[in-house]
Amino acid sequence: MILKESIELEKLINEGNKFFPDMIKFCIDIKRRVVCIDEEMHIDMEHVLYDDGSEYEDIYGGNIMIDEETPYVVWEAHPNIERNKVLGGHGRLLQDEAVIETLNGILVKWVY
Repeated sequence: MILKESIELEKLINEGNKFFPDMIKFCIDIKRRVVCIDEEMHIDMEHVLYDDGSEYEDIYGGNIMIDEETPYVVWEAHPNIERNKVLGGHGRLLQDEAVIETLNGILVKWVY
């Protein structure tokens, strides 16, 4: 589901976290500044975004880890792997701080 209005993290944890007890997966279209949540896998959210007009190179994924006292984001997801290489990183963890900062700004607009 692409978010149409912002949602409080606590509400998302309690009402919108259907798949994993320790995390909420999401994908962001960095160009269109939209967030997709509420699908089991990142690839599922990618397809929702594609169907809505997003392009492959604009989609980044991550997980909001909710199993700790303070939730935090891990920018680790299927859609990041190839772009991470282009940005000079390796593996599944996104490492480009400028991209992460932009993505964090988009995420906190939608999930607060």
